[in-house]
Amino acid sequence: MFVLRLLTLTDAIQLADYYRRNESFHREWTPLKPDGYYTPAFQETWLRNYFQRHNRGEQYRFGIFTSTDPELLIGTITLAAVEREFFQNGRLGYSVDQQFCNRGVMTENLRKVMQFAFEKQGLHRLEASLMPHNIASRRVLEKCGFQKFGYSPQYLKIQGVWQDHELYMALADPSS
Repeated sequence: MFVLRLLTLTDAIQLADYYRRNESFHREWTPLKPDGYYTPAFQETWLRNYFQRHNRGEQYRFGIFTSTDPELLIGTITLAAVEREFFQNGRLGYSVDQQFCNRGVMTENLRKVMQFAFEKQGLHRLEASLMPHNIASRRVLEKCGFQKFGYSPQYLKIQGVWQDHELYMALADPSS
């Protein structure tokens, strides 16, 4: 029903369209956006910068597309801040199109990215953070096996205001 794949440079138009369609829906959870953010040109530049981090193994950016319309981007998942050597850790961020909320899209695809991170990238631990009142995001993380491990005051600047966040983590092998 949905196709998860790494984003490519040709996805700049779809990214701009996705962010434009969901601008007001995502506003409560996201930092302020720079001028031009909702344009294909900005997204293309951003993707070019992302590929540098990707090529160093530091970041992986996935798009979720519908299987009926492979040009319709309906969500993103980013595995970022990947640290190797003794830590083997990465941080997750994600968003979904308002029209596809509460349909299991993010849970299904986040599990796939977790499998990619643990099995293909050899990571030991994944982290994610959320604002305490983001109940939907908490449900996704809990369904995917994440556990709350902390609370960070003024963790991230959202819409120009430093916001507290709850911190969650999942281990590749929870028994270890």
